[in-house]
Amino acid sequence: MKIEIKQKGNRSRFYALLSALLLGAGVLFNHSFNYLASISSRRMSTSTRAATKKQDTQACLLVFGTGFPQPGDRSCLRDRGASLYLQTMTKTLVGTPLGGSYDAANPVEIKPYNDRNRFYGADWPPFGYTMIGFRRMDNFRCAIEEVNDRGVKGGIVELGVWRGGAMMLAAAVAKESGIQRELHLFDMFGTIDSYSKFQESKRDFLAVSVAQVKGSFKYFELDGPEVHFEVGMFKDTVPKWKDRRIQIAVLRIDGNFYDSYQDAMYNLYEKVPVGGIVIFDDLSKRQKAVKRFWEDFKADQALPEEPINIDGSSAWFR
Repeated sequence: MKIEIKQKGNRSRFYALLSALLLGAGVLFNHSFNYLASISSRRMSTSTRAATKKQDTQACLLVFGTGFPQPGDRSCLRDRGASLYLQTMTKTLVGTPLGGSYDAANPVEIKPYNDRNRFYGADWPPFGYTMIGFRRMDNFRCAIEEVNDRGVKGGIVELGVWRGGAMMLAAAVAKESGIQRELHLFDMFGTIDSYSKFQESKRDFLAVSVAQVKGSFKYFELDGPEVHFEVGMFKDTVPKWKDRRIQIAVLRIDGNFYDSYQDAMYNLYEKVPVGGIVIFDDLSKRQKAVKRFWEDFKADQALPEEPINIDGSSAWFR
């Protein structure tokens, strides 16, 4: 390296020598940094490959109380992992910590957000769009992605939608994947007479108008001609579908009562093709009416299926 000294004197020589030393150190540092970065990159790649391999061997959604089933097991619902877009949508739809939490028994006083309760859908989000929590939202997403992967024909149907959050997630999956299905939302979209025993604040909280839900779909840019709203009691709206030539790839029921599940299953279950998925939001030992319905329906139809636990309160089956 040649350093030209334009000024004479010891001071000029000193600065020239110092510049040369600093320049040489910079070059050495640059080479060293690039070398270390390349090693780090190779290690990162190895780590990433190992993590990917582990994910491939545990690519089933967790079964509550059991663990991760193996791919190929009947209880395996493949979980490819949500994209950043779907993660953000899910976190927004279930309600953020900033909004706090309602106790389902008394939706008046906003309490501090609780991660566990929201994960399992055990509280009511004051400003969220769905009550079902993270676990059931993941299950619904995975169900839709699985029927997409397998080419199962049919629409996505939910009975009991509240503010529409779960079906907004279904619309988001369609928007991201480009696989558009007809989305059908069944709900009273208003006050239900059988909820008269509830306190006024609880009834008002559960009563959501169809205009509100449509507005939310529009706000998230998820509205369109493929989104359909079936307004009214299940006993009035669902039987009209019995003779319709339509298939349902994913049928999600959140009805709370024996009669609600009876209306849904006796009119819609035969429309779920092989490979389609049925989700019961209310199926546990605590929800005796729905559990009794399932036992009656299974016996009546001679079904071999056994529901697979999602989060201790809900279940699904193919």
